[in-house]
Amino acid sequence: MWHPDRGTERGYGGRMTAVTRPRGPLPHRVYWTRRMLVVVVALALVFAIAHLLGGTSGGTGPSARPVGAPQTGTTSAAATGSPSPTADPSQATPTSPTSTPVSTPSGTASGAAAGRGAVATPLPQPTGTCANSDVVVVPSVSGTAYAGGAVVVTTTLTTQQSPACTWTLSARSLVVKITSGPDRIWSTQQCSGAVPRQVVTLRKDTPVSVAVPWNGLRFDADCTRPTSWAENGYYHVVAAAFGGEPTDVQFRLLDPVPSTVTRTPTPSPKATSAAKPSATPTAKPTARPTATSPAKPTGKPSGTPSTRG
Repeated sequence: MWHPDRGTERGYGGRMTAVTRPRGPLPHRVYWTRRMLVVVVALALVFAIAHLLGGTSGGTGPSARPVGAPQTGTTSAAATGSPSPTADPSQATPTSPTSTPVSTPSGTASGAAAGRGAVATPLPQPTGTCANSDVVVVPSVSGTAYAGGAVVVTTTLTTQQSPACTWTLSARSLVVKITSGPDRIWSTQQCSGAVPRQVVTLRKDTPVSVAVPWNGLRFDADCTRPTSWAENGYYHVVAAAFGGEPTDVQFRLLDPVPSTVTRTPTPSPKATSAAKPSATPTAKPTARPTATSPAKPTGKPSGTPSTRG
């Protein structure tokens, strides 16, 4: 016997399954499972939204307290097993600035001052006058010295025994002379004005420099007039305090450096457009122009007027 449903199933090549076409209602536990899943998802969404809103506004987590304020009862959740607020670095409570010691610049400045004080030592103060035999004079010619010019002799003064003393510097206590073999070129014993008169403090370990100028000329025995310039070559400068040991130092006078004169060319005058006459005119008028006068009669009339009758 033919049945409409069976004819259709045969025409489509097979029987329909229970998935494509369920038969009857499902068990009750399936519906309850679906309802529980919906409720759980809804509660999870509500909890997540509440947590996000509470974390932003500070309504649900532990609230931050000001520095130095007493701890309130809301932070007692740590005793009940809730996570401590300090577990998150962003929620850590800032500490008071006074709890951390900070080094001040005064410590560095005091240390630097102490270091300077340890290096610098006070100079000994003079206790009396210096004996000439205790004064050490060392001459020197600084730089390059040239013949035909002035030379500065620098004398360095120290003491042998006394830590500090005063000494009157003058031509009576200091002598400086320039020699070349046995020839004496110049000396402060004759030219005493070259030594500056002053009172200096001499020390054993701290030298004092005094400049004694020499104009580079030879002088006679009385230093009254210069004779000639000292030529190039090697010389000796000897210096000492009266009663002290002399010190001899050799130096050299070099040839003077010739001066270089640079001549600047003189610009030539610019050519003008109009040519100038090469020479003055020499032609002069040979004679003065003569004035022409009307011709005068050369003779008297030749006849008398005739009378007509």
